[in-house]
Amino acid sequence: MLRQLYITLFLLSIIFLTAQKDSIQYTENVLTEGIYTSYEDFRKNNPITKNEIETVINKDQLDFFGKVIDQLKFSYEKNGVKQTVESKNMWGFYQNKTLYVNYKEMFYRVPVFGSICYLVAVVEVPTYYPGYYGPGGMSGSGVKTKEIREFVINFYDGKVEELNFEKVELLLSRDEELYKEFKALKRKKKKELISRFIKKYNEKHPIHFLK
Repeated sequence: MLRQLYITLFLLSIIFLTAQKDSIQYTENVLTEGIYTSYEDFRKNNPITKNEIETVINKDQLDFFGKVIDQLKFSYEKNGVKQTVESKNMWGFYQNKTLYVNYKEMFYRVPVFGSICYLVAVVEVPTYYPGYYGPGGMSGSGVKTKEIREFVINFYDGKVEELNFEKVELLLSRDEELYKEFKALKRKKKKELISRFIKKYNEKHPIHFLK
């Protein structure tokens, strides 16, 4: 499994290097505000823009796209084609210089954005509580509890995945110096410094959007 992950990461790196000629380096002013229907649209900086969305919501509001995405559905017209889509199927949206991504039909803010994105979110987790033995056997009940979880996104595949040290080490391995430094840390120290290492990596490896 780990070998397969390394091969995938290696191939993604090759694609990234060969695509740089047809790309533009990210700055806060590069991304266009709007809603991204897919990861591919995000990489191409091709969102559904404010002017393309058909809505009664006031478009002058700072959190306009957040309010649109809070609806079950919304309509827009792009390149002369009108569509109505379900918000839960959108990849994410960008507003006020901040990216929000879809994880299990909820949109979470990405505070650390770059080649490795890092975010913390409160997610609902199903929990089963066993009850007691009765005439029909064991009884119990299922409820949903809320837990704080950490996530990472590899910018070059757009997948939101729960954070674990193996995943982070794999992503950092593209930079030998940072990888060795992080891997040498004790587990507790890794947990304390993980976001700092991700920020360091992002500073050394700027991201590019496709033209």
